[in-house]
Amino acid sequence: MKKRLLLLLAVTLLSTHVEAKPHLLYHQSKEAKQVWGSLEDLIQAIREGKTIRIYMNLGFVEHLMDAGFISIIGDNVYAQIDGIQAQRPDPKANTITLRPYARHVGFYSTLSPYEMKWYAVD
Repeated sequence: MKKRLLLLLAVTLLSTHVEAKPHLLYHQSKEAKQVWGSLEDLIQAIREGKTIRIYMNLGFVEHLMDAGFISIIGDNVYAQIDGIQAQRPDPKANTITLRPYARHVGFYSTLSPYEMKWYAVD
């Protein structure tokens, strides 16, 4: 009886665990123009309380970060990221080192001059 109960519990737990997958909502060019998706979908996901993840391509380095504090004003989204240890990318050597005693706090938006992709994590 105990074995059956444990087996049933294990199957239930395993079947209900679904890995969260990011879903692309909005892609903007480095000119802050819409490439794909819609701002309305991004704003709706924010209002539904979904976690927002931002991918940014600076040409010589790419970043992926979770948005910490998000604001909507007008038709634009603004996102702060939690502070991180600052980095020093070296495009010539293709390396990244940490900058001692320096913090980076990012502030990005749908108006930022970077290629960016905005994801909701379901």
